[in-house]
Amino acid sequence: MAFKLLEAQLRRLWEANCFQVPVDQMVFFGLRGCLPLDDADHEFRMEHHVDLTEPDYTHPRCTLGQWYQGKVALFPGSTVPHRKYIEKAIAKNGVGTNQMMLGYYKDYSKGRHKEGGPTEHEAFVQTEGRPIRRTSDDFDYDEDDRVEFSNPYDNLHAAWSMSVHDSDFGSAGCQVVVGYPQCPKRGENGEAGPWKSFRQNAYRLTQDSFPYALLTGRDVLRVTQAAPGTLTVRLRYGSQGPVVMQLQEALKKAGFSAGEIDGDFGKQTAAAVLAYQTAKFGPHWDDGVVGPMTAEALGLSLPKL
Repeated sequence: MAFKLLEAQLRRLWEANCFQVPVDQMVFFGLRGCLPLDDADHEFRMEHHVDLTEPDYTHPRCTLGQWYQGKVALFPGSTVPHRKYIEKAIAKNGVGTNQMMLGYYKDYSKGRHKEGGPTEHEAFVQTEGRPIRRTSDDFDYDEDDRVEFSNPYDNLHAAWSMSVHDSDFGSAGCQVVVGYPQCPKRGENGEAGPWKSFRQNAYRLTQDSFPYALLTGRDVLRVTQAAPGTLTVRLRYGSQGPVVMQLQEALKKAGFSAGEIDGDFGKQTAAAVLAYQTAKFGPHWDDGVVGPMTAEALGLSLPKL
């Protein structure tokens, strides 16, 4: 299903998740299960066309984006690991491969991926822990897979793939953009593909650290189709503000401590939401997102935009 993505809708998406709206900085975002309709157009524009897809853990089936000065640039890539790494990890109880949970992360900094090795290249490096899922029973990631809070160094880097039709890409959990890096292994060959534009756009700025919002194509579609006054706010990792404070107070009242009542949906709040959902709905229904059902159970009223 193809639809139009406007810069104004992206702003509304941020507001619908209580994410900090960017001011005078470039922000990265990932849309899981969504591809640019024109995967060769990497220009900053106020509108693009995108198409819903389903991640298959074999081909790049996601969009990585940059939002800057009121315009958006889109790049094909992946926000999920490749199946070849998942197969190896299953034999080790999921260790070695992970999938980042949806949310807002503040710490992708300019740095080196695979530093000291033959594939070392300029990229964007994680510096803090975050919630991730590991699977030990099948080849995808869902609510019955365990959640860990750690820093597996899911950097944002080149995918080592030619296009969205390529059946291989280099990610065991990292966020990757189609294309190739400049690195010792490639010799005199320079950067190529969408990755070249993505990295250069960010590296030419004096900004060193880039917030990253990870959502889904269906999250964007929900925003684009909602009439004014009907879009219900959702809370997830990285949400901030007074509604998060109300959530933390409701969790505490229900016997699930979210730590300090500070309006920051961080590690302790995420752990409390997951524990509450498991206790209330069962072990297969803990997605870590406070939507209408979880909010109702907590007696929390989510505002509408």
